[in-house]
Amino acid sequence: MTVKLLALCGSARQDSINARLLKVAVTAARTAGADVTEFALTTDLLPLFDEDREAANGIPAAALALKVAFQGHDGLLIASPEYNGFFTPLLKNAIDWVSRPVAGAPSPFAGKTAALFAASAGGLGGIRGLPHLRLLLSNLGVHVAAGQLALARADQAFGSDGILADAGQQALLQTCVTDLLRLTAGLHRI
Repeated sequence: MTVKLLALCGSARQDSINARLLKVAVTAARTAGADVTEFALTTDLLPLFDEDREAANGIPAAALALKVAFQGHDGLLIASPEYNGFFTPLLKNAIDWVSRPVAGAPSPFAGKTAALFAASAGGLGGIRGLPHLRLLLSNLGVHVAAGQLALARADQAFGSDGILADAGQQALLQTCVTDLLRLTAGLHRI
């Protein structure tokens, strides 16, 4: 069987450096044999999570589509910028909607795996937001791979070919993806 990964970017910006970093991770995963689905959180913007809205109208169609996508994949590739030391509201809102229980359906997070990435034009690369995202996903039952990549000065980090210009950074990204695939295959006996 093939490892199936869902790729999510927590940035809504056009030409997002986090989207560019996620593309590099997606390419690395596909090259390693994974089946990767890219899901754009910005295609169908979800309303802000609100239990009253959910009670009145049910779970929005876009949230149900994302929930189905989660259920159909073994693991996650997630890249998110850091906003004031945390991952983005766009990503948090999506996770909140996906976490809503549906009668008779298992948790879409239980048993999943994830690799985390962040990119920033600044010197820290978004590193302060990754522990919060790791904690949230772990609380939901996701096995988060130990390695992660916070890409500093990301506005200058990509070569004309779209991959990371620094061989060490590219190798670290590859290691993160390889570790995720190994973890996922082991947990799911793929």
